[in-house]
Amino acid sequence: MIYEYDFFDENQLKQILSLFDSGKFVDGARTGSNDKFQKDNTQQSDIELNKMANAAIAKIIRNSRIYHLHQLAKISPCMMLKYEVGQHYADHVDYWEMWGSRTDYTAVITLNDDYEGGEHFIKIGPETIEKRLEPGKVLIYQTDFIHGVRPVTNGVRKCVTFWFESAIADPTMRYYITEFNKVYEDLQDIVKRSGFTEEHQQTLLALDHVRCGIVKRSLQMR
Repeated sequence: MIYEYDFFDENQLKQILSLFDSGKFVDGARTGSNDKFQKDNTQQSDIELNKMANAAIAKIIRNSRIYHLHQLAKISPCMMLKYEVGQHYADHVDYWEMWGSRTDYTAVITLNDDYEGGEHFIKIGPETIEKRLEPGKVLIYQTDFIHGVRPVTNGVRKCVTFWFESAIADPTMRYYITEFNKVYEDLQDIVKRSGFTEEHQQTLLALDHVRCGIVKRSLQMR
């Protein structure tokens, strides 16, 4: 599945863009394919700036709905990536393990929208889905999906990519638990809008009991 969430607020986005624009960028081939026909982008190489970006992103995630919806366990270091005119990333699948952790999900945060082309595409079976998110939003999808970036035709595409491991090792259980969590959140919102009653509270508590049981059982299956 593919998920989209708000991630950075206006001030957080400005902070990350400041870090992004302050450092030196090197050939992105240092991480991934050495073939320019497959991967052609540049990557921020400043260690200290990357550490600061990692700390900011990790803090936001741990206080966001992403942490609970996807039962997040470990976050990889992030990569600040730049795609200039003509640069792209052809069809590929991310590595199943990075920095000693399983990569269950790939996450891409959009930092700007003043460019043309550069659509992020994801292939699920015979279908190709193209995404172009607003600045500050994050795109999350299964790491084993074939994906890539279309050539930029004008301007510069700026983004941050990272990966995370879910506490749920089984992909099928991970999917159903995430979907259950999303439905539970939607139900909470509906109840809040329509008026919270004792009956509503008891129903939500019963669902929460089921959800906790499923998650605990899934964790025991690791």
